[in-house]
Amino acid sequence: MRAAFAGLLLAVCTVATAQEGFPLDGTWRGERVAADGTPRTIVMIIEWDGKTINGTINPGPQAVSFTTAELQPAEWKFTLQAASGKGEAIAFEGTLADIGRYDRTLTGKWSEGKESFDIRFVRE
Repeated sequence: MRAAFAGLLLAVCTVATAQEGFPLDGTWRGERVAADGTPRTIVMIIEWDGKTINGTINPGPQAVSFTTAELQPAEWKFTLQAASGKGEAIAFEGTLADIGRYDRTLTGKWSEGKESFDIRFVRE
């Protein structure tokens, strides 16, 4: 009985301290402000399939998929490229921070066409 309890306790402790996985996996939400002061929320869903970083910007009927995405773990730099339905190039260059937290952040520059914005994404 004691051995079974000790085994159960060990299993629970192991699960509680297990690593979460790829640091970008999840839903990220940020807000950029247009030149006229209008805020626009941007949502990204990022997934790692074991080889490639895949993602979707603003999921829904007008969702945009990443064309390329890369994480440089030495400096936690993340970049992505996409093309909107209007043919505008979308790009993001930023840095991953608060890696040990669930609600980690991505902070950097978001570009759509000729416009560029400072943005901070938080993982939800």
